[in-house]
Amino acid sequence: MEPSVQVFWVPKEGNSPEEYEDAFSCAEAQGFVAVADGATESSFADLWAQSLVNKFTHTPPNGEPPTGNVMQEWLAPLQKEWNANIAWDRLPWFAEEKARNGAFATLLGLKFDLPDPNAKPSGISKFFGLFGRSKPEGPRWRALAFGDSNLFQVRDNMLLRSFPLQKSDEFNSRPMLLSSNPARNNNIWKELKVTEGDYQPRDLFILATDAVAKWFLERHEAGTRPWAMLSAIKDDSDYADFVSKLRKQSVMRNDDTTVILFKWNPSKPTN
Repeated sequence: MEPSVQVFWVPKEGNSPEEYEDAFSCAEAQGFVAVADGATESSFADLWAQSLVNKFTHTPPNGEPPTGNVMQEWLAPLQKEWNANIAWDRLPWFAEEKARNGAFATLLGLKFDLPDPNAKPSGISKFFGLFGRSKPEGPRWRALAFGDSNLFQVRDNMLLRSFPLQKSDEFNSRPMLLSSNPARNNNIWKELKVTEGDYQPRDLFILATDAVAKWFLERHEAGTRPWAMLSAIKDDSDYADFVSKLRKQSVMRNDDTTVILFKWNPSKPTN
């Protein structure tokens, strides 16, 4: 199997691309992909969100599953780096006070165990300490999430998995967020969500920030196939038109929107 990746994003209507506060990172050759949603209400959230996804795709946290202590240790260098990158001496007092409170963001990270065409079938993977199938159908994937950026797995034109939220009414205005300020993360570790599964040729994985994810689940609950609409998008301009139309119809909230389409294609035959 070979991966293919498409990423589409647009800022809030009325905002410039420089004001975009979502973030994404893809390292498909290594089997890593991540998306984050920076909280507008916090300072320098775009920098924090980008730091989170970059580190996940290059140095993901250890552990099966990662614990709160592991995540604290994993975040510590990022928190120091974020703090060092703020020009504190140039901030007016009110901006400094807000920044001292920290930046906040969701995080959704996905890792694939890359298929080995020469490998023999092995036993069940005790992946993330979750219950697994006794006979895995294919190579495995694992995901972790803080907050309401969501993952969807589609197989045979059907929604196979929705993580961490399963219903559109689970979205709210106060998701749990990771902070660049260690003191603001005291209650976050119990909110860590993990899951895992197998994947097969032609499986489609969709990572989406909350505005798109909520729309996706609302359309699925209405009996439609929103993944087909996303898969039909050709380029950035097409995506911008698609989102603008949904916003005007009041079926998608005006927010930064990011979608990653990660598809596993059958390997091409070799001669």
